[in-house]
Amino acid sequence: MTTPAQAADRCNTAGHAYLTKPGKIYFSGYNGDQSLGVPIFHTFRGYTFRLGGNGVLPGTPIRFQAVNVDTGAQINFYRGESVYTTRGAGDNCVVNEEGPLTVTAPSGTYRVTARYDPGNIPPTIPGDIVDQVVNVVVS
Repeated sequence: MTTPAQAADRCNTAGHAYLTKPGKIYFSGYNGDQSLGVPIFHTFRGYTFRLGGNGVLPGTPIRFQAVNVDTGAQINFYRGESVYTTRGAGDNCVVNEEGPLTVTAPSGTYRVTARYDPGNIPPTIPGDIVDQVVNVVVS
């Protein structure tokens, strides 16, 4: 297992978690900086998407969750669970895309966030990075 001090040597890419649909990737920046702005994913109930990441400390997962932007209430993200936890990143710092996952939320706007350990900087605590991944507008 990698120690935090070794993390800086592990990944060439800054950490980022993302949501994909065919032909499109949504993410807000690197290591939680939102340098690209929070994108908007317009979708419908029943539509599918995938989740993944890069620049993640090998062996550690990404924990995705979503909240209603109007109320702040956490929603069930996948199969009745409020948090979706991926498999751990491989030695290449990649969390391979998982899914397809199905949009089950009612109409509304939701913020998908992700917590992970970056692989290019030592985390101060586990799950140190919080990415504001994407706003999902369900019609």
